[in-house]
Amino acid sequence: MEGDDQNSDPVSEILSSIEEAALDSDPSSDSDSPRDVWWLRWLKYVSIIAMPAIILGLGFLFEDYIGQYHADTHYQRDMAQRHVEHDTIGSMKFRFWMGVGVGGSLGMIYVVRCIVRRVDP
Repeated sequence: MEGDDQNSDPVSEILSSIEEAALDSDPSSDSDSPRDVWWLRWLKYVSIIAMPAIILGLGFLFEDYIGQYHADTHYQRDMAQRHVEHDTIGSMKFRFWMGVGVGGSLGMIYVVRCIVRRVDP
């Protein structure tokens, strides 16, 4: 039995425990607590979709500006500065909407999961 302890992989143990916890999750475990009113639930769902969308949208929008100040090398800083100099309103809008799409999609995946499982966020 001591040889089994030496051959055990901590990463696989952690992954198996996460897998067991995910499979054992029971949405009816909180059945004693009352659910929120419908408008508060939907307000939570909208905020779960809107907040990541806005945060990622702004992150994508100012990506070059942030990279200009957080660059480690002179080359990276010059590349970011050139991108900032040639930045147009159209490209900024595109990056913002890309971030909104990614953030909103991630939030929507979580909301659909909550609706399908009938659990509150």
